[in-house]
Parts: sequence; C-alpha cells; structure tokens
Amino acid sequence: MKISTENKGQTASPPLRMRPLRSNDLPQMLALQADVYPPALLESAEVLSSKIDMVPAGWTSLAAVDGEILCAYAIGYPWRSDRQLCWNRPLARQHNCDVLYLHDVAVSPSYARQGIAGQLVSQLMQQGRQFGLANAILIAVAGAHGYWSRLGFMPDESRRTDPAFGARAMLMRCSLVPVPARLSGTS
Repeated sequence: MKISTENKGQTASPPLRMRPLRSNDLPQMLALQADVYPPALLESAEVLSSKIDMVPAGWTSLAAVDGEILCAYAIGYPWRSDRQLCWNRPLARQHNCDVLYLHDVAVSPSYARQGIAGQLVSQLMQQGRQFGLANAILIAVAGAHGYWSRLGFMPDESRRTDPAFGARAMLMRCSLVPVPARLSGTS
C-alpha cells in the first residue's frame, strides 16, 4: 500500500509496513488512542502492555508504521467465549481459548480511509484461523457496528456487555471458517 502516488519530479512515499506490535510502541499507542477515542474509552499503558505481552507463543497483535510513525494498530488475541469481556483491565493469560477477540483497532486520522484497518483485521483473522479458532468476536463501541457489519460481523445478543464499554456497545461475532464457494449449476 502506498500512502501517496508518484508524481513527476517527486518520489513516491514509502509503503506502510505491517509488523508485530511491541511494548515500546506504547507512547505512540496512547497518543493515537487520544486522537481517535473519547476519554471514556482510553486504556492505560499498563492495560495495553498486558494485551501485547500476555498472549500465547506465536501470537502477535499488529502495527502499521510509516517509517517510525505508528499510524495504526490492531490488538487481538485468543479468548474463551465463556469469559466476560472487560474494558481497561489487564489481560491474564488464557488457556483453552475458542475464539479470536478483536479488542482494539485504531487508525490515525491522517491515515484514515486507506484500508489500513481492514488489512490489520484480515491479518488478525488469518492468525486466528492458523490457531484453529472458528469464530471472532468484538465489542463494537461508539456506533462502529456498521463498519464491523461490512466486514461480516453480526450482532450477538447471547450475552450482555460490560457497561464500561458504553451504552451503545454491541457484542458482534464473525465466522473465521471460510465459506466454500458454491459450485456453478448447483442449488
């Protein structure tokens, strides 16, 4: 993905690079959170750090960087669907996980509308498949359910959400198992 196109007499901007999210990204993550979320939805450095570090071996959340600038990140990890999803609490290592939990996707306004969030989510969902997870869940906040619906997530009213996510929060679910294409001529 290129941030800008090449014009005569100008060089193209280098492509964004996707890499694992690291604890030393925390200062930029906190600044990015403050740019895109209302104060009630900001998480502490301690909580964000736990969500980067307390994951199973081989798992990684993702960063999109432009040089040294963190322009977007996506935090997701294996989770147990029988456990309550909580906001702004440190993550404890989970065992016997059965779903991918997409916890947070944030894109700097300067990099919005370039498909970065979709790329990050797609990579996290691929990781979930590789870990043998059949479904992904998330809590859509601040009216984001429309965006998530376009990515295949459907409302899941089987459980209530933690009130800390806000009054409009909605639990959503999506299958990670690819749906086989229909053979032509069959019904």
